[in-house]
Amino acid sequence: MWYSKISKAICISILLAVIFPGIGNAQQNNPESMDSGHGPDWERSQKDYWPFPNPDAGYVSDHANLLSDDEQEKIERWLWEIESKTGVEIIVMTIYSIDDYAGTPNDSIEEFATALFNTYGIGNMPANDGVLLLVAVSDRQARIELGAGYGRSRDADSRIIMNSVITPKFKNADYAEGITDGVKAIALEFAQARIGLNWPLIILLAAVPILVLIAISLFMSGKRGWGWVCIGLLLVVLLAIFFVVRKTLKHMPRSSSSSWSSGGLGGFGGGFSGGGGATGSW
Repeated sequence: MWYSKISKAICISILLAVIFPGIGNAQQNNPESMDSGHGPDWERSQKDYWPFPNPDAGYVSDHANLLSDDEQEKIERWLWEIESKTGVEIIVMTIYSIDDYAGTPNDSIEEFATALFNTYGIGNMPANDGVLLLVAVSDRQARIELGAGYGRSRDADSRIIMNSVITPKFKNADYAEGITDGVKAIALEFAQARIGLNWPLIILLAAVPILVLIAISLFMSGKRGWGWVCIGLLLVVLLAIFFVVRKTLKHMPRSSSSSWSSGGLGGFGGGFSGGGGATGSW
């Protein structure tokens, strides 16, 4: 029938126009799937942060030795690519105890994390949206500290990540998994960067050919009413794909540079904390 041929041609055109660009953009928004190539230039000025622990050259300073070399390198790559795309600087610091750093505000992990955040200057200005994940393993406490740009409006989101993602792993002494999963959750919540497969987009894309085939089958069998219902559902799915892809494009890299930002204090962005975030214990 002529209408079935027209429907098939339209559907094929839609598939070609939407699926292939969508898949390409999904890969661009996926730090794990990207080929980093040369990786970041980790050179940082030799500033002494005493009495606080001096940070390592990258985004992860594992002073408590909770991560293997491969795990640390993986997280480093994620966080570098996330900052390259979104401008959000996420720093991970593990220590044995805040009591090891005499002369710092170490009466509580909250005071220590805020002072550490400000001393390093985490987060890029003017957004001031940096995030610090601090783990004090001997104290059995962890802290997500947020830049002042968030205000206190994101404390509840931090608590959810801390209580449902990080500390349950730490209670079982799965520190590497807790840190890794915590970084993924922080990246998604505060940088809108999904680490791993973009399942929402994959599911939406998979639904397109299914709806197309169902609609064609219904039109060819004379059930035009149900066919139009499927067309309506198809339009909803395509609209959802448009918004997902639009969100993806928003977080594409701002430049071709692959080096650590040279601005701020010692390679950090010069941000400061507003005291917001969440603390967890195990």
